[in-house]
Amino acid sequence: MIGKTIPLLLLLPALVFAASLDGWMDVQTGGDSLSPEPGRLELGGMLSTDNWTLILEEQYSHEDSSGIVPRILNTYSRTDIDFIVDAGPVTINPDLCWTVDLGDKPEMVLPVQAGVAYREGFIRPGLSLAADFSENYHVFVKGLYWNRDLKQENGYDLAWTESRLNGGISCETSGFTLNMSGLYHKTNSDFIDYESTWGRFDIAFSTEPQSLPAHFYVTGDVTYSFYNGTNFLGNDLADRFTSRIRLVRMIVPSLAVNTTFESVIDYDGEIRPACTSAESRIIYHFMRSREVPSIITLSGKLSTSSIRTERAVLFSRINFYRGLSLLLNAEARSTPTSVAGAGDTRKWIVFGPGLEYQLATTLRVWGIIEQERTDLEEVEVWWRVRTGLEFYPGSLSL
Repeated sequence: MIGKTIPLLLLLPALVFAASLDGWMDVQTGGDSLSPEPGRLELGGMLSTDNWTLILEEQYSHEDSSGIVPRILNTYSRTDIDFIVDAGPVTINPDLCWTVDLGDKPEMVLPVQAGVAYREGFIRPGLSLAADFSENYHVFVKGLYWNRDLKQENGYDLAWTESRLNGGISCETSGFTLNMSGLYHKTNSDFIDYESTWGRFDIAFSTEPQSLPAHFYVTGDVTYSFYNGTNFLGNDLADRFTSRIRLVRMIVPSLAVNTTFESVIDYDGEIRPACTSAESRIIYHFMRSREVPSIITLSGKLSTSSIRTERAVLFSRINFYRGLSLLLNAEARSTPTSVAGAGDTRKWIVFGPGLEYQLATTLRVWGIIEQERTDLEEVEVWWRVRTGLEFYPGSLSL
C-alpha cells in the first residue's frame, strides 16, 4: 500500500497549479531490564492545495511484556491515508487505516463463550461529509467499516466485521451551541454466529461566556445520551448524563492555571454516579527571550468510578545555552492492579533528569534517564533510558 501511495504523492504536483509538500518524523526508543526494546517510529507527509489535502502517516510501535509487570502486547504497524476535499461549503473526507499486528499476537476473549482468538490486524475505510449552511449551522455524517483479522488457535478466520454510522447537526448563537447527533454500531462474526448492535442519540448543550474578566476563560457543556442495546452481560445499556466545566485563569502573563471538572451519571430506572474526575494543571513560563523558553508544568488528576485512580506529574525544561535545555520529569500514580503480589492497589513513582536540544522548529533531540519504584510484594526498583528525535524540514512549495 505504501509503495503505491508514495509514487502518487510524487505525481500529483504535476497535475495541480500550486501545491505545498510537508514531511515530518518522530522517533522514540529506550529500554530497561523489564522491557528492553520499546520504541515508536512515526513518518508523515502532507500534500496540499487550495482545494484538497492528502495526508499519509506511517507508524511502527513496539512494546513487549515481562514476567514481573505484565504489559499488553502492542507491536504493530499502522498506515493512515487521509484525503480532504473542500468544495465550497461542503467538505468530503475519505480515509483509510490499515493496521498489522506484529510479533506475538494479542489475545482477545470472544463473546458467546467462543473461546480465545488472536488479533492480527484490521483494515478500516471511512468516509465523512460535512457542510456549513451558514456561520451558525453545521451538519455532518460519517461512516466507518472494520474488517478485523481475528483467528482462533486452529487458524480459522472469524470473519469479524464492524460498521458504524453517525451524523448530527449543530447550531451556534451568542456564545451557546446546541448539538444533536446519533450513532449506530454493528458487530458481526458469521463463524461464531455472533451479532450485536447498539445505538446512541446525544443532545448536548455548551457555552463559552464572552463577558468575563480579562485573562479568564470558562467553558461548560452538558450531554444527555440515550442508549439502545445491551452490554456484554446482556443487560440494557443505561442512559448517561455528562457534565463538564473548564476554567482557565492567567494569573500573570507567565503563569496560568487550567482546571477541569467532570461528572457522569447513569440512569436505567435508578440514578447512580458512574464517574467523577477533577484535573488541574499549572504552567509557568520564564526566560522567554531565549532561543528556547523555559517552562515548569505541574498537573494532577483524581478520578473515581468503580475504581479510583490518582496521578501527579511534574515536568520542567530549563534552557541554559542556546537550544540546549535541562529536563526533569517526575510522575506518581496510584491505580488498581491485577499484578500478583501488588495487592488491590499498586503505587509507583517515576523520576529522572534529561537533556534536550532544539534547532528552531526543525529539529528536537532529547534523552532522559528514569528510575521507577513500584510496590509489589516488596518495593521493586529499576532504571530505564528513553530517547527521541523529532524532525520537521519545513514546507516545500511546488
